[in-house]
Amino acid sequence: MEQQLFILPFDHRSSFSKDLLGYEGELTKKQHTEVTALKRIVFDAFMKVVSKEKARGEFGILLDEEYGGAMLREAKKFGVRTCLTTEKSGQQEYLFEYGDAFKAHLDTFAPTFAKALVRYNPANAALNKRQLTRLKQLATFCHANGYELLFELLVPATEEDLKQSKGKAGYDKKLRFELTVQAIQEIQRVVDVDIWKLEGFTKVQWGKIAETVKPTSRVIVLGRGADRKQVEQWLKDGAAYNHITGFAVGRTIFEEPLKQFISKKKSREQAVDAIAKNFKSFVTLWRKAKKAA
Repeated sequence: MEQQLFILPFDHRSSFSKDLLGYEGELTKKQHTEVTALKRIVFDAFMKVVSKEKARGEFGILLDEEYGGAMLREAKKFGVRTCLTTEKSGQQEYLFEYGDAFKAHLDTFAPTFAKALVRYNPANAALNKRQLTRLKQLATFCHANGYELLFELLVPATEEDLKQSKGKAGYDKKLRFELTVQAIQEIQRVVDVDIWKLEGFTKVQWGKIAETVKPTSRVIVLGRGADRKQVEQWLKDGAAYNHITGFAVGRTIFEEPLKQFISKKKSREQAVDAIAKNFKSFVTLWRKAKKAA
């Protein structure tokens, strides 16, 4: 069986500054420190779980350089996998966070994975062509320098998609899956992807996804900020396939405890404990599902 991969992603930027703390625009030094402190709570929860694990290589964190540089370095020393985000935050088009200097920034942190969040609907041909040019450049650099490419694929609905599907619920039920398969086929003709980070599907749909990705690629399941019950079902369904080897679930794990910490309903220690408990529960669920499969 492929080595499993349990990633706690908290590379979100606006989700912390705007959604959790209500800060708009460029942050002051004090506000920046507050965001970093929230991320440190998530990091401490991650470390609390991993410190009790023998197979540390199965665990990873996904962080941004802006707030998480120190934590990425600490995690690497601890023997877990590190994932560094490469995209400019909040953009509909994949753009390098640091432009042409992305290579130097990757070399500075030397992560296990370079992560690219990409919104790709096959209908957007011109946009996709521009994105694929940059992504091929990223993949080529990664594979020449010992990094793996972790490709987070989101397939946003066009207005025509929503019309055809009679709304977002209809789109999520069928068309998003069909377009995801098409997107994977188009992308992997150009870009060599090591790990696909994908939104959840049904068990039958996951089977088609597993058949679609190249034999050299793996798949992990993202949480999409969905409620716990939904994410658990996605994980159980995905675990049935050898190509699907883990998850990267973030907001479902840390968002509520952080909100309770911010509103002073939880102490810092209680927030760390709650996030650690949530993360560990998903690891346990995945391991049981894989064993049963």
